[in-house]
Amino acid sequence: MSARLPRAAVLLLAFTVSLATSACTTIGIAGGYRGYAEAMLASLPQGVKLRPDLESVLAAELNAYRKAEGRAPLAASGDAVVAARAQALEMFKGDFVGHESASGYRFSQRADAFLGETASVGENTARDRLPGPVDATKARRLFRQWVDSRGHRRNMLSPDYEEVSTGVIQAGNHLYAVQILWKRRATQDGMAAFRSW
Repeated sequence: MSARLPRAAVLLLAFTVSLATSACTTIGIAGGYRGYAEAMLASLPQGVKLRPDLESVLAAELNAYRKAEGRAPLAASGDAVVAARAQALEMFKGDFVGHESASGYRFSQRADAFLGETASVGENTARDRLPGPVDATKARRLFRQWVDSRGHRRNMLSPDYEEVSTGVIQAGNHLYAVQILWKRRATQDGMAAFRSW
């Protein structure tokens, strides 16, 4: 003998499951990017490697460019390196260049997960898939893409940023790079605001 639930109870149960699923999805998007990015970088695909040496090259190129244009240098920061590297990896895996991850995280969600509230934040992304060794010369050629693009150049020269995190991955002879630039929002006591989730 099987018991049947009244139709109202079935509808209520379905609505409750739907709400719980929706809440979990919302929580995952709002607070889950940090864990998602860290897990993705913990198991890189075969043939893919992080290139901290070229991250340093790109950070130095950025500050040399800013100096040549009469702008103050940006402090290199590790705060958003994981976010930058994860986006570079997503671009490789999804065969695209952009600011929304292949998994659906918008740039604002990715930045918030690592930086909390900022006064200003921007991102430059690029890839170089031309043949040749993956070295400082290739990184500088990739940087040139940003210099030659009005929107990327505006990000690099903006007086609204004080810090930068750079992420670079290599896949074969291809190079994928992301720079996240920002300025922290000051609170009333002068400390930088940070939202932890």
